[in-house]
Amino acid sequence: MSPKKSDDPQEYIARKEYKKAIDLLREKLSKQPKNNSIRLSLADTLFADNQQAEAINEYRTLASQYTEEGFLVKGIAVYKKILKLRPDMRDVEELLEKLSDKRSDPPSGRKEVSAVEPTFEETASTEIESKLFRDLSQEELRQVIDKLILRHYEEDTIIVQEGDPGDSLFIVARGEVRVLTKDSKQKEVTLASLGEGEFFGEVSLLTGRPRTATIITNVDSDLLELKRLDFDVIIEQFPHVRQVLEDFHQQRAYKTVEAMIQSFRSQN
Repeated sequence: MSPKKSDDPQEYIARKEYKKAIDLLREKLSKQPKNNSIRLSLADTLFADNQQAEAINEYRTLASQYTEEGFLVKGIAVYKKILKLRPDMRDVEELLEKLSDKRSDPPSGRKEVSAVEPTFEETASTEIESKLFRDLSQEELRQVIDKLILRHYEEDTIIVQEGDPGDSLFIVARGEVRVLTKDSKQKEVTLASLGEGEFFGEVSLLTGRPRTATIITNVDSDLLELKRLDFDVIIEQFPHVRQVLEDFHQQRAYKTVEAMIQSFRSQN
């Protein structure tokens, strides 16, 4: 008796049987065309199978859906990924430039006030996009988007190390990272995890202070990085950007990595 055929694409992906996984993902997507997780998995699998043109088509659709739904950070990350694959795609650059127009409305299908408790991902993404990005003018946001660099990190990769020089801010576009510090006995302790839409490193960006914690990926993750040199170029022409970031940092100071560190050390 032959073994039962799996209907889980991830099993085929794990065995690098990409074409079988692609067939299953296409079938699932035909039934759920707005399911971004399925489309992302399909695009990634097409890319792994060296079907770059097909992968880019799916990434483009995905980026468009993310931005239409209000997930600006995710949309930026996907467009940046396309440009990594095909730097010559001027039309994608133009779409990226126009994303600053997308941040003024609440995410599609979601209201400002809801009786339904939002998911962690929705809360984090909304915090970044509606409070930080919306305080920037369209041109200021356009400049920030232009300078963001997409970084991919495998699971259990150290992104920043406590005590190292700090010169950039990171936004988690996809995946999850954990925040670690050392206790009084120099033992490493995990303080929290940061999910999609959360960010860290703004104090280093603003002041150049050393990193106050070690950040490690919990899963394969995509992060958007804004380096201090690029930040300085932006604020030279648009000084209001620095004020927005400083104000936003103060408003959420109790949630920052630095606040976690201070709270932990005051108890030890």
